[in-house]
Amino acid sequence: MTIDLKVIGAGRARTGTTSLKLALEQLLGGNCFHYIEYKYQPKLMPHWQSFIEELPMDSDSETMPDVPISQWQLMMPECTACVDEPAAFYWLPLSRAFPDALILLSTRDTDSWWSSMKALYDHRDEEWSQQESISPERMAFLEFENSIYGTDEALFTEEVNKADYEAHNRRILDYADHHPEFKSRLLVWNVKDGWEPICRALGLSVPDSPFPHANKAGEFHGY
Repeated sequence: MTIDLKVIGAGRARTGTTSLKLALEQLLGGNCFHYIEYKYQPKLMPHWQSFIEELPMDSDSETMPDVPISQWQLMMPECTACVDEPAAFYWLPLSRAFPDALILLSTRDTDSWWSSMKALYDHRDEEWSQQESISPERMAFLEFENSIYGTDEALFTEEVNKADYEAHNRRILDYADHHPEFKSRLLVWNVKDGWEPICRALGLSVPDSPFPHANKAGEFHGY
């Protein structure tokens, strides 16, 4: 069995992506790749690190080369969907590799997004200040995180982050405005929208169960 993505999450982290992962797994009956996957499959981190070194996350989306399905299979084995970072930065090559997949841009208000990101950064800073209490497994994860995001403090300021967040979303919307086929596959979604827009886009029935709500403020992927 190889990877066959039905949904490509283009939204940045802290836009309801953990809830979205659970929802898509329920709808599609397969695994949805998410940043949390590195915790359960640490063997994937070297594959992603090598890939990002070759094609950095901040590369111009429209100049990104095509990436073969075999590469995505290596990094997201046998998944039916992907959300969250770092996959979200590769929305365009993913959309080309999987031309029938729904592109799902999860969004939220910029200020509330920054508030959530700031809490995450503060949590990470607190961890690094108590390195003696970090397990070897967790340390490997944090070192991987540093390798793909960098450690320059200037990258983690409110001004830079808000600008990057808004630019990311605007880049996708602008691309859609100039590419009708892509636009026909794009769903702009907020976690408050729940099941209905996703199910409608996928041609699926709305589940009887409530939409999942996970990884709320103050929760950091179970660590």
